[in-house]
Amino acid sequence: MDTQDSQERKLLIALENIKRLTMRPQLFASIPRAEFLTMFVINASMQKAEQEKQSCPGVMISKLSELLQISRPTASQMISSMEEKGYTRRVMSTSDRRVIYICLTEKGQAVLQMNLARYSGVLNEIIEKVGRKEIDQLIFLCDRFQEVVNEVKPRLLDNLQSVEEQPVEEPV
Repeated sequence: MDTQDSQERKLLIALENIKRLTMRPQLFASIPRAEFLTMFVINASMQKAEQEKQSCPGVMISKLSELLQISRPTASQMISSMEEKGYTRRVMSTSDRRVIYICLTEKGQAVLQMNLARYSGVLNEIIEKVGRKEIDQLIFLCDRFQEVVNEVKPRLLDNLQSVEEQPVEEPV
């Protein structure tokens, strides 16, 4: 096995391990991962709007789906489910009745804060054990990796599309 194959294999294993870590928030969360991430994004949008003194009280479904990288119907379905649990509410824009914002309710804020506190405790312990300098390096490398993936992805998608468009020759 050559060095490149070995490095590619190690990278795939490392990425799979990271994926496994992020897919198991039930270890220290009381809500499903998707709901936690959705609440986190809604809360961040609400805080940003408040800091920038914007009139929008939350985030629109279209922006939420973009930030979470999920389809609009999936985002809408999740918000409906969270609304039934009392975590979110829909607020109509005062300037344009067609625009609906998604906000966290007090219950949603409380559930998010409780889960953030649990995450914070675990993450602080990890940071202390690994070391702040190495965590900063990891964050830098993850950001750099994301930049490169975003740069390569359109080219990969173009290549896949061109392969799909080529006619398939049937054996004679």
